[in-house]
Amino acid sequence: MGSAESRVSEGEQQVSTPTAPSDEDRRKHLDFIQAVVTRMSAASSSAKGWLLPVVTATFGFALVQHSRAVTLLGLAAVVLFMFLDANYLRQERAYRRLYDTVARGTRAVPQFSLDPSEADDPIPASAGWRERVKTVIGRWVPAWSVWSSWSILPFYGALLLIGVGIYIRAVIT
Repeated sequence: MGSAESRVSEGEQQVSTPTAPSDEDRRKHLDFIQAVVTRMSAASSSAKGWLLPVVTATFGFALVQHSRAVTLLGLAAVVLFMFLDANYLRQERAYRRLYDTVARGTRAVPQFSLDPSEADDPIPASAGWRERVKTVIGRWVPAWSVWSSWSILPFYGALLLIGVGIYIRAVIT
């Protein structure tokens, strides 16, 4: 069957010993992880696709009507979608680390686990509260390297600059 089970006589319990995953199991595990990475990437693209009509409508209306409130609504949408997209990228990178860990076999990852924290070094018991808080926050708030990536900062930064320009124009007129 491919698993290392030692069978004992009828009526007794089976004892199984853990074995290293087979090459086929490892490939399937990597396929599962790659599917998650692909979904994260697609969700990021979808977020950008949803944002463009929202921003076009709000900024366009604000520009024509000189409405500061609608401009702020558009800016809020940009910030919200920027945070959402940055979190997709943060998660995608975490799953890429998991993929690398499973592919290289550098750490024992439970078979078919899709928990990206399995690829991270555990927090040492001697770690202080600041390091623990930083780790917990890092699971929810993307690091600067995510915010400054080519897929986040230029796209959303440009939209924020346009929104600020429209807001300034609405204030002046």
